[in-house]
Amino acid sequence: MNYKHFSDIYTGEREFQREKMQFFFDKSFRDKDENLLRNQYVSLRQLEFLDDLTFEPECVDLSSLTENITVACDILSSESGVSFIYCGDSPCYVIGNSRLITKALLNLLSNAYLYGRENLVTVKTVEQGNCCGIEVLSGGSFSEDNKTGNGLSFVRNICNKMHGNFFIEQTLSHTKAIMLFPKSNLRENSTRENADILSLVYNRLSPVCVEMFGMEYH
Repeated sequence: MNYKHFSDIYTGEREFQREKMQFFFDKSFRDKDENLLRNQYVSLRQLEFLDDLTFEPECVDLSSLTENITVACDILSSESGVSFIYCGDSPCYVIGNSRLITKALLNLLSNAYLYGRENLVTVKTVEQGNCCGIEVLSGGSFSEDNKTGNGLSFVRNICNKMHGNFFIEQTLSHTKAIMLFPKSNLRENSTRENADILSLVYNRLSPVCVEMFGMEYH
């Protein structure tokens, strides 16, 4: 059996299904049909989950990626009164996957947006030994599962998949979530982030985008 040919067919069928579901999702979005919108959203997330089962490791500039996402989230949340602030220094290069790291960080930021008691979420990149990481500091507690059904368990799985780590540090007033990834020295091959920062989060599957537009999924 030609497994590559079978894989290409499977991928093509999956993309066809994605486009079909995306069409109905867009229509329900325009029609403001919340019930259909919720069902299509769940279906799209399930299909997206299949794509997360495999990934190609790459060298990622964690600082650039984190800054772009944080700035984009701050723009999206400008009317809500919640601010996202990035504090970073020199570039941090890690071995991972920019798409999955983006999704994990978006889950943390949407979690902080939903459950934080303050209107400020601080994000920064740090170095710890042989790892570089992302810290998200928010007032209040993070929820293990947010309204989109992912939450901290999703973030933990992403970090473990990339041979990293994830943990929470909590005080009476603040909670800090930390994602760690193994360092990379292959800077010349690092991922080049899209200059259009909004494109990193402004999509119909982003938990941040969904919550900021007032759609709640239970």
